[in-house]
Amino acid sequence: MPGVRVMYRVALLLLFAHPLQAQREAFVVRAEQFGDSDITSATGATVRSAQQGVSVTAARRVLLQDGNLMLLLGAQYRGMAVDLPSTTESSTGLHVLAADLWMLRTLNDAHSLVVVLRPGVYGDLRDIGSQVRLEGAAFVDRVFSPRTTVGVGLSYASAFGEVLPIPVLHVLARPARQVLVDALLPARADVWWLPRKGLDVGLNVSLNGAQYGLSEASRPTADVDALQLANATLGPQVRWTPGRGKWQLTADGGVTVLRRLRYAGDGEVRTDLAPGNVPFVRLGVQRLF
Repeated sequence: MPGVRVMYRVALLLLFAHPLQAQREAFVVRAEQFGDSDITSATGATVRSAQQGVSVTAARRVLLQDGNLMLLLGAQYRGMAVDLPSTTESSTGLHVLAADLWMLRTLNDAHSLVVVLRPGVYGDLRDIGSQVRLEGAAFVDRVFSPRTTVGVGLSYASAFGEVLPIPVLHVLARPARQVLVDALLPARADVWWLPRKGLDVGLNVSLNGAQYGLSEASRPTADVDALQLANATLGPQVRWTPGRGKWQLTADGGVTVLRRLRYAGDGEVRTDLAPGNVPFVRLGVQRLF
């Protein structure tokens, strides 16, 4: 039916989502700060630790085959500065530098296939050869109604701080005119209230993490070759579009509800630094497609 097909194409444009961020963004810069937390070192001593981060993503969207095939060609950088005990430096720099390659293929009026490939370097960037990894995901979405799309699939990623196969659940729903639910679990879930054009207010739950390879300078002991880091956060968020352009200012904050900070070697956990939950704040600027 033409009407259903048009609504489906609109839904596809909306749901073409990054696992940690909304799909409408062509360029994003964000900075975040986590509160200090006590962690336990390998010797059993308790020390204070802080985390700060910055992320930059850029993408170009390409439509092919009369809109039946969408490609998102992009790149991302995420950097974290983490205070760690038992290293040669007071603060360890951790980085993700990766291509962000998406393919969305329309299968029929009700279904679409999404494939994500994210090859890149995950580590302190001092021993790049051992820190190259391919992460990705694939899932199938189904449009149940003009207001509801649900998809399921599988990802292979390190959002929990270690590389794991993880089931994926995608939900895009508009239960009311001014309410939007946009979730790609377990990476994120957003509930937005849209009181007026240019202003979105919502609640966000998100999981951000990676498994970072460590060079010798960043290793506390010889049997450690990686750091597993993840933060699950909960809190309010806001997006504001000044004027009528495509640029937005974003802000969110709240508390962490789950954290992971562990030294690992040969795929086994060597030391769990066990950070406590802390407040956080995240500020950003982004440009829409």
